[in-house]
Amino acid sequence: MSGCDLLQPTSESQGSTSHLVDHSESVSTVAESEVFESITQTEIEALQEQLVATPEVHSSDWNLILVNQANQLNEDLNFEPYTASSGETLDARIAQDFEEMIAAGEAEGLPFIFVSGYRSFAYQEQIYANVYSGHFNNGRSEAEAKELTEAFIAIPGTSEHMTGLAADITDPALYHLENGLVTEFESTASAQWLYENAADYGFVLRYPRGKEGIIDVSYEAWHFRYVGRENAQYMVENQLVLEEYVALLQKNEAIREQISELSE
Repeated sequence: MSGCDLLQPTSESQGSTSHLVDHSESVSTVAESEVFESITQTEIEALQEQLVATPEVHSSDWNLILVNQANQLNEDLNFEPYTASSGETLDARIAQDFEEMIAAGEAEGLPFIFVSGYRSFAYQEQIYANVYSGHFNNGRSEAEAKELTEAFIAIPGTSEHMTGLAADITDPALYHLENGLVTEFESTASAQWLYENAADYGFVLRYPRGKEGIIDVSYEAWHFRYVGRENAQYMVENQLVLEEYVALLQKNEAIREQISELSE
């Protein structure tokens, strides 16, 4: 047998080449899949890093309803009413927290008077019209009367009082001054106690100083809004008004939806 004979393939070995399998395509598909999964996981992780830690609530929860000029109500809300000893009405779901807050303050020797709670759409229209007429009849132009009215009176449909979740609270000693709904309330011991403790009962000062550009409402030292205890404490700790808090929750919800879609 010559050396060349060793280089010649046998007929069996020649035929065996027809049985070889090309794995290149499947290997490529697997590689592409792994790359895709890696990219997707990276995107998910990047989105997760954008999430901000908040209470486990949803922006559409009943106690977080946002009512302002950009989010107007066009009809009365349907809720079970609760009538406080002052005769004012609130949503019954917040009655216990409200009464506990007032009782806790009074136990400290502090006086409170609950001036205004729920208002129907029609009643808000009446208040707006009365205040506007007063300014107009005192010699103001229509534009001036409108501006002065809307500085402190919400346009019908934009008032939180229509939700049954808002309460105007003041000191009885100030009631002779515009029913106590005056900035002077902020200097009273009653106001200071509320500012420090209302969140423990689910309430926040709805229109604080320094946030006028966000809430589009002038500072109101007496207007408290129920959002729930956990929400209120988070908002106070992070110095957020309701507009900011709801926007934060909505941003988180949008991110979680993106993560869910990528995970499918």
